[in-house]
Amino acid sequence: MQYQLIETQNQLNDFVEKITGKPVLAIDTEFMRRRTLYPEVALIQVYDGEHLALIDPLAELSLFDFWQVLKNPEVLKVLHSPSEDIEVFQKYAGFVPTPLFDTQFALQILGHGNCMGFAHMVKELLDIEIDKSESRTNWLQRPLTEKQLDYAAADTYHLLPCFEIIKKQIDEAGFFDIVISESELVAQKRAYQTPAELLYKDIKNAWQLRPHDLAVLRELAAWRREKAERKNLALNFVVKEHNMVEIAKRKPASLNALRRVPGVEPMEVNRSGVEILKCIERGKAVPVSEQPAQLKRLIDFPAYKKAAKDIKQKITKAAKERGIPEDVLASKKQINQLISWNWKLDADERKAASKPDLFNSWRYEYVKDVLKEWQN
Repeated sequence: MQYQLIETQNQLNDFVEKITGKPVLAIDTEFMRRRTLYPEVALIQVYDGEHLALIDPLAELSLFDFWQVLKNPEVLKVLHSPSEDIEVFQKYAGFVPTPLFDTQFALQILGHGNCMGFAHMVKELLDIEIDKSESRTNWLQRPLTEKQLDYAAADTYHLLPCFEIIKKQIDEAGFFDIVISESELVAQKRAYQTPAELLYKDIKNAWQLRPHDLAVLRELAAWRREKAERKNLALNFVVKEHNMVEIAKRKPASLNALRRVPGVEPMEVNRSGVEILKCIERGKAVPVSEQPAQLKRLIDFPAYKKAAKDIKQKITKAAKERGIPEDVLASKKQINQLISWNWKLDADERKAASKPDLFNSWRYEYVKDVLKEWQN
């Protein structure tokens, strides 16, 4: 396996010239996500079947011409389980390469089970054991070791021949457009941002709170994300999720009272105590008529179990007719997403929220006739 580490502009320019016009590129990224909200990209691996390069984004490089190659709709970009890679491109490059072929999803729709790991795929398809010992390494350190570079290069080197095997089976099954569409859905969902005023609904155990508590939690959740984005801090490094629920329940009026809330850490108070108290005051000032309604879990709806069972039966039938694994057509989470969309959101909230996957992807053509009553 031969590869090139690209650290200068001339090296990158030469590589871009070599891969321009190639119909398929295998791509991977290495990144770190320690305490940050956004992934810190550390390496971009690209292989066209002939030229394999590891591009160092920490070097002083203009990637403009390289981005143009990835933007080319005539070039198929191949990745394995690209959800986080998609986020890397969204944040670092400002776009998602398309069309994108996810080998993990392709294997899933072919009936190989959920979430097959890269090493497992390489073993199953190529009968090659690969070393994954560097998967948790520090990719931001410089210089990178030879072992790190070999590991990174192997990801795309083996990805391309796996893709060629999978692509043949996907074409025979007639699922190519579905694989491409699924990656577009993943990118769309990664790019979607829940409106700040609705973030509190996604907080675990928020259903336990009363309306005046939820008014505080709504303020806390919106503030936490704003600070996380501004400081590039992981959300739980601003304030832990379960602590926000306790704070909303107890509504401490001073820093000392905040410190006494079970679970709240001294660091959270030192860094954000004053801001937290301001959120509490704003939440307490919300008139009763404007406080959020108490949240209901799906299991709190008497008709939930029957509705979920009915949808699942219809999904199973549709999946069998189309020769698709039923958990690919609709997972339990996606069924619950559809029910929540109909039962928990009013018309205005539906406009602000993203549509359920079943009505917002290739799946719609497969289920629109059997799920007519759920389309509002």
